[in-house]
Formats: sequence, structure tokens, C-alpha cells
Amino acid sequence: MTAYSWGANSHGQLGLGIESELCATPQLVSRLSFNVNAVRAIRGGGGHVLVLDHSNRLHSCGWNNRGQLGIDNTEDNQSHFTAIPSEFFKDCPIESFACGWDLSAAITTDGSLYVWGSNAFQQLGVCQRGFTAVRRPLSLQLPRGEVPRQVTFGLRHCSVLTQDNRIYIFGRLRITDPHESLKITQVAFNRMEDIIRVQCDFKIDAIVGGQNHLLILCENRRRVLGLGDNKFGQANCFEFEEDVKQLVAGWTHNGVLTKEKKVLLWGRNCYGQLGRAACDAIRTPIELSLPDGVVPRKLHLGSEHGLVCSTDGQVYTWGWNEHGNCGNGSSDNIFSPTLVPLKSPCKIAGTGAGFCYAICSDE
Repeated sequence: MTAYSWGANSHGQLGLGIESELCATPQLVSRLSFNVNAVRAIRGGGGHVLVLDHSNRLHSCGWNNRGQLGIDNTEDNQSHFTAIPSEFFKDCPIESFACGWDLSAAITTDGSLYVWGSNAFQQLGVCQRGFTAVRRPLSLQLPRGEVPRQVTFGLRHCSVLTQDNRIYIFGRLRITDPHESLKITQVAFNRMEDIIRVQCDFKIDAIVGGQNHLLILCENRRRVLGLGDNKFGQANCFEFEEDVKQLVAGWTHNGVLTKEKKVLLWGRNCYGQLGRAACDAIRTPIELSLPDGVVPRKLHLGSEHGLVCSTDGQVYTWGWNEHGNCGNGSSDNIFSPTLVPLKSPCKIAGTGAGFCYAICSDE
């Protein structure tokens, strides 16, 4: 297996040992702190990236001005991958993780939640002097000792879905006119008076954060509810005709991959991030037009660009491309899915705000 990265690299987030404004084609990432054959998932933030391996350890690279790499320092940039010490998580394996603009989080197999990075807007759920930046994973206890099930970030907020089917939102997320099925209350916790709690009568399957909005996938996997900024229709609510296999969000647009292998997108489209000619917004889901014969397996969204990995390992990108984040050798925005020139099939991919990663076989 081989790791490739491309796009914005101003903070060394591509793991290439250098910093640059753009890398417009896939670059080989050779210096790794993990076994490239044992990668479980890749997620990117504004200028940093986290990798989870099959040993359930996290590795980080890139922007670190707020401690978002979790390596107990705030040196601005780290252009090579470093393993986050397992003792920071009390030697408990990592089950899942998330990247925000300049912060990160992980949930361990024993149900503990750890957060680190920027807390400038109290988005880490901590309201104490000296905690504007957390440079190593900090254990965060939820109200009433609830157990976290999933964590996701926006630009200035963090949302945590619990095993008890509640959502807690830390930081700044303005909610107006919530869906009638959602009960929104303010709760005080950890010296904070304005934590938002979301409750409902149905089971929540998953949550996904955009820049200033939050999406909720209901248990039936067909209903999606939105909260927060809705200027471009990104927080609209929908009932899909097919089961949603994957729900993802960019800054101001969203996407789903359905059980029948369709990609549907909606929201802002100023850079072609919905896979068609630029316009202000498309407020209801439209199907992404992929080349004939391409069957999508995974969907990833950066801040304003998208990536599809097909069932046969091809990678297609579209949308905002100022930093070469579409990987096609250009910096012009792309208005339809375009094949990325990788030398072998992609097994695992991931996106950050303006960059991409692909783990490819050595065929």
C-alpha cells in the first residue's frame, strides 16, 4: 500500500516534509509514523490531519498553533506524521475520532471522550482560565455522566451524540426555528451556562457538522434534519426515498450516499461543489453526475470540494480547486467529477478543508 496527498500544504498537512501553497497532483507520502497497510480512517481539519490505524492508535500531522495535533506542544507546523502517545488516552484504544478547523477529538473503546486544540469559543466544553488552547488530549465528562457515541465539529462548535440519544453542543452555533420534532434546551455544565441540548422521541443514528450547521440522521436512515445557518439551504430537512448509507457535510453544502449507490448533494454551489456549473445555491438534493459505469463506494467533502472513491478504486474530485485540492494538475475550479491520476486503486481516502489523502494498493 502507498499513501498519496495533494492540495493545500501551507501548514505541512500533506506530510511531505515541506510547506507550500499547493500541490496540484498526488504526491507520495513516504515518511510515516504508522503502517500504511493498517490504516482504518483518515480525517482532515483546516490545516491538520489525523490517521487511525488498526492498532487503534492516532497519528497527526500539519497545523498545530492551537495544539490540535495532540502532541503536547503548540509548535506551529509539523510536516511529518507523529504518533499521539497512547498514555494521553490512558492506554485505551481509540474507537472513533474527529477533526475540526483547529481542534480534534477522540472516543476510546471504554467510552471516554477526549478533546484538544482550540477552545477560543469554549467549543471543547471547558470554561476555565488558561484553557483557550489545549495541546494534549483532555478527558471531558458529559453532563450526568452520559456516554459519548459520536463527536463532530463545525467552525466554532462541537456536537456530541450520546448513548442516551441526546446531542450536546458546545461553543457557538446559532439555532433558529428548529424542527418541531426536536426539543432544544440550554443547560449549565462545567461552568458553562449556554450549552445546547437537543432531545427527540426518535433514535438518532448519526450527526454531521458543517461550518455553522448540524445535520441529524434519524434511525430509519431516510430522514435528515438540520439545525443552524440555512442561508444556502444547507440546514433544510428531507425525507429520502432510499436509505442513506453515508451522510457528510462540507462548510455550507452536504451530501448523502444512498443504499442504491447514488450521490445526492445540496447547499452552496459557488465553486461547483455540487458537481455542476457554479450558482448561488441548490436547496434540494440533486444527483451527482458521475461518468458511465462509475459506482461510488465512499463520499468525502472538504470545505468546498468533494471526492468520490468508486468500487473499483478510482477517485473523482470536483469543486473548489484554488490549492490544487482536486488533484488534476490545475488550480481552476472543477464543475463535474474529474478522475484523479493515481497509479493504483484507492482503498481509503480522506479530505480536509482544502486537501486530500488516498491510500492505494501496490498493484
